[in-house]
Amino acid sequence: MKRKEQKLNEALSRLLEEAPHFSITNNDKIVVFSDLHMGNGGRHDDFLPNSEFFKYILEQYYLKNHYKLILNGDIEELQKFSLKQIKVKWRELYHLFDEFDKKGAFFKLVGNHDSKLFSKKTDTKKPLYHSLKLNYNQHQIVIFHGHQASLVMKHFNSFCSLALRYIISPIGIKNYSISHNSTTKFNTEKRVYDFARTHKVVSLIGHTHRPLFESLSKIEYLKFKIEQYCRDYSQGDKDQATLDKLAAKIKKFNAELQYLSMKKNIRKGSRSSLYNSDLMVPCMFNSGCAIGKTGITAIEIADGKISLIHWFDRRKSQKYLDYNGYTPVQMENTEYFRVALKEDNLNYIFARIELLA
Repeated sequence: MKRKEQKLNEALSRLLEEAPHFSITNNDKIVVFSDLHMGNGGRHDDFLPNSEFFKYILEQYYLKNHYKLILNGDIEELQKFSLKQIKVKWRELYHLFDEFDKKGAFFKLVGNHDSKLFSKKTDTKKPLYHSLKLNYNQHQIVIFHGHQASLVMKHFNSFCSLALRYIISPIGIKNYSISHNSTTKFNTEKRVYDFARTHKVVSLIGHTHRPLFESLSKIEYLKFKIEQYCRDYSQGDKDQATLDKLAAKIKKFNAELQYLSMKKNIRKGSRSSLYNSDLMVPCMFNSGCAIGKTGITAIEIADGKISLIHWFDRRKSQKYLDYNGYTPVQMENTEYFRVALKEDNLNYIFARIELLA
């Protein structure tokens, strides 16, 4: 096992060393999506339910606001469908990708579900990458899909492809249902976290479909914020109105923490901590996926900050409209909302990495 782990670490190091790179400043705006799993538009196409929503987001928000678009793997679901079927069905979406590309603002990485693209002659019009590196103020953000850190994907991806096409897909099991809370996915995240901490970089992945911000799951983030607010509350240098606001935030986050903890307890064997008793190093981020039941998640980098963004349709979910502390912004003449779940300054993140890693 140690030899296999060593090979995985070597593979991750090569992704870092060989990644094409470009520099970014606080003036750049970047959005990273992963795991669209585009299919043929039929009932086994996991992308179909969020497809119109996703096209709207790209065209009406990110293209209009001059973002660079990075697609971080598993964009086409080639383990279940042919590339021809996918391109025919989602022709309009490919045209949108072209619009970003015309501006020099389109980057596409491969994952385990679309790795066949490297052998598809029809997709050679645009460059494909295994990894991408963003240089920011002498620091590095390394983007890769994440399957490269999985022992299962390294040795059994071909078998998984056959299983998806001939067993899992015909009986209607969704991609997101086989990604949540498994030991395999946890171990993948743990390896990426250890790799990023060792090399003092930020790693930005997809693959597990689990949004992560500063190496924290949602439960860990809530615990962190509750502790932070409790310390602020206890300092005694604030007026009553400020104390009341802090108390309300603590109450709200604690209620959500209890709810999520209860759900976790139902799922036996689930894990959340990536770093056990060590000090948290904010070196790993995950953009989640575009096929979530309650919406679409992404990572944005803009104005010197990095943010975990959740897009949702009010007709499907009103969760973040009901919670205090979040400020969803409604898109004009639609039921679509954009909300920043978490946000932090890149310089602060890299300072913590430099000091703690």
